[in-house]
Amino acid sequence: MFWIFQTFYFIALFSSVYNECMSEMYRHTYIEGGDISRVYTPTADYCQMVCTYHPRCLLFSYIPGSWVKTTVRFSCFLKEIDTQELPKIHREGIISGHSLKQCTQITACSKKVYEGLDMQGENYNITTADNYHHCQQACTNAKHCYFFTYTLESFHSAPLRNKCYLKYSSTGTPTHIRQLRDVVSGFSLKPCQLAETDCQMNLFQHFAFSGITVAKVLTPDKFICRTVCTYRPNCLFFTFFSSEWEIKSQRYTCLMMTSRSEKPEKITKRENVISGFSLLNCRRAEPACHSQTYPELSFHGTELSVEYVSGPQDCQQLCTMTLRCQFFTYVFRKMQCNQQGKCKCYLRMSANGSPDNIEAENEMVSGYSLRLCQTSKSPVCVQKPEKRSRVVGGSNSSVGEWPWQVSLHTMLPVQIHQCGGSIISDQWILTAAHCFEIFQLTELWHVYSSILKQSEITNETTSFKIQKMIVHPRYEFSEAGYDIALLKLDRPLNFSALQQPVCLPSQEDINMEYTECWVTGWGYTKETGTEK
Repeated sequence: MFWIFQTFYFIALFSSVYNECMSEMYRHTYIEGGDISRVYTPTADYCQMVCTYHPRCLLFSYIPGSWVKTTVRFSCFLKEIDTQELPKIHREGIISGHSLKQCTQITACSKKVYEGLDMQGENYNITTADNYHHCQQACTNAKHCYFFTYTLESFHSAPLRNKCYLKYSSTGTPTHIRQLRDVVSGFSLKPCQLAETDCQMNLFQHFAFSGITVAKVLTPDKFICRTVCTYRPNCLFFTFFSSEWEIKSQRYTCLMMTSRSEKPEKITKRENVISGFSLLNCRRAEPACHSQTYPELSFHGTELSVEYVSGPQDCQQLCTMTLRCQFFTYVFRKMQCNQQGKCKCYLRMSANGSPDNIEAENEMVSGYSLRLCQTSKSPVCVQKPEKRSRVVGGSNSSVGEWPWQVSLHTMLPVQIHQCGGSIISDQWILTAAHCFEIFQLTELWHVYSSILKQSEITNETTSFKIQKMIVHPRYEFSEAGYDIALLKLDRPLNFSALQQPVCLPSQEDINMEYTECWVTGWGYTKETGTEK
């Protein structure tokens, strides 16, 4: 073949060294070897995004639609490397590049549409639509739809004009792409948080869901199981088998499922299991990373290296900066530590990004790489409330369902919950200005996070003090508007599955009246009831 005789040079990547964001693409370049998968994508940018969210992909090579050989057009070759070098070969038209795992502000959202391309898959629903915008929204609202093709008014076959083809595949990407005049194709906007369907955030304790199994991995808790399900193609719901599950070999198993009806085929009451739904159709960004660490657990996998570090946070940071590391275990047993007090940090990986085995062991802390934590900003729907309105009723929340919710307590004359607030960064809380009309001194306030019930708060419960209070300068009274305030905490929060910042509306989010939203907080579920 022609390209075999071309001169080549090497791209150096080391499995045990630190790596920085490399967004550069190499034109007319093919990276030889290291193939782990081939998918079809409409552009090199989308190929790079697929590589970024693949657990092992570090590099890619993309063959454009102009390629001479039709069978490989639009091919996206996902690659990994476990040696020091891969050759880069000059080949006209091919585009290669790196995963963006180490970059900030990454997103799985793709709003672009592609004229003249038919992205093929299983056509499971065909309807008539006025335009491709309506077709794309229909795909976004359909839980099984990953991409669509729309035939324009000028399409050559009159009976097939203005048809919206909703499509599905086992990988979430097209099974093939062909060039076709007078059609428009694109992807679901669910990863853009633009679905108009219900978001089911509840977790169902002691209930097992049944359905068609799409994958099975090991996770340390239900929250990571839900995140893995959210980013797994075709996972609509899951069941997690906890550490107390009666069958030891099935503990920590995250069973991901789908069904034709989009709902569990059966719900069975079982002790020590927890079930829930994918958050893909929710209007909030769910990071594809897992920031929490897990004491007394050991994550097993392919070992990349063993280093001595000062603690579990340093171990997690080292894993994050190490190119192929997906998870780690820090062992602080005395025999595993050196004379400087640093202990062993085991950097590990697996084929699917999840541990091959999870075991309960003393004097260990395990966790994941923090790559993919820097998601792009996404909108959170907000609705202007009616003045003098109040909320009575509602439903009880579950643990971790609203991880940005905090409770603001005053300490005089007795400690009591006064207001709610939202975490917007590791040291700032957004709340209402009217909360501070009476109690204006920062030392009178305590802030509690990661709690579900007010009755859980005791003298031992961790709280934060307020270092600085900023009330909107135009605030006079709540009915007049500008009822907003910012609180700076006395120290940063440590983000976890139970404690995360809310995504603020973007500059493009205007005229949000009549948009459905959630209202959360503590109060009474009925008149003259008891505070929850």
